[in-house]
Amino acid sequence: MDSQEQVRLNARSTKSKIADKILEKLTGIDIKYKSFDRIKVNIADFGEHELPGVQIIDINETIIHEQSRARKTWNLTLEIVMKQTFERVVNQQSLWDLMYQIERKLWQEPSLGIPGVLHLVYIGNQTDLHTIDPYYIGKLDFLVEYYEHLVRDC
Repeated sequence: MDSQEQVRLNARSTKSKIADKILEKLTGIDIKYKSFDRIKVNIADFGEHELPGVQIIDINETIIHEQSRARKTWNLTLEIVMKQTFERVVNQQSLWDLMYQIERKLWQEPSLGIPGVLHLVYIGNQTDLHTIDPYYIGKLDFLVEYYEHLVRDC
């Protein structure tokens, strides 16, 4: 295997790099579970030792081809899961406070320090407090605008 083949085999998608960087930026916030590659579909799958937890949900991506590159817009949601326990009081205020801490961390560097990323845009949020008692769930919606060079095989 030559060096070019090895590079291709080890290449990571820009979406993976962006997701990694988003979760890395949450360092210092009291979050016990952070993931984009192992999504827990059922909230009950979270163990108490994993809460509060944050996972990145892939919503959709649009692509516009521009000559030798593609301009992409990726919509994603950061799902925040909290649970009331004997040790931890969780209410709407604590959910909002955690959501605010996450927003502030991600606003510090909108390009995420990744070449090709133009902007991480915060587009809104939702809270779901009462449908899955005793869990509190918040969702932060973002879109990421970035360029990727197109690779042509000869």
